[in-house]
Amino acid sequence: MKFPLRWRLFGKVPEISPGELQRWLQEGRPVQVLDARTGLEYRQGTVHPEARHAPVTGMPEVMEQIELDRQIPVVVLCLSGHRSRPGTRWLREHGYEAYSLRGGVAAWRLAGYPLLKPKTER
Repeated sequence: MKFPLRWRLFGKVPEISPGELQRWLQEGRPVQVLDARTGLEYRQGTVHPEARHAPVTGMPEVMEQIELDRQIPVVVLCLSGHRSRPGTRWLREHGYEAYSLRGGVAAWRLAGYPLLKPKTER
């Protein structure tokens, strides 16, 4: 079932800064990255080559296909941090430890971190 973009865009969710996510990745800390942007945005580059793609407007259907591990934290990202909020909220409601990337990919790039080609479409 799809939900509209207005679906709970507002309100707080747990966030992680670009610097903190970069540290987690450098330290090899287990983390799953979920890119909630459009397919085109995702294919142009994401924060980690193993990032999975789940556009926020189709997240419930896609989640059945990408098989995230509920025991490993998930960081949800979008361009600016707005689309990742409902995705993060949805994941938390379904038993995942999820965080939104504060400021999204724009903040990631502003911090000087590169975008990488994803290994898979999902």
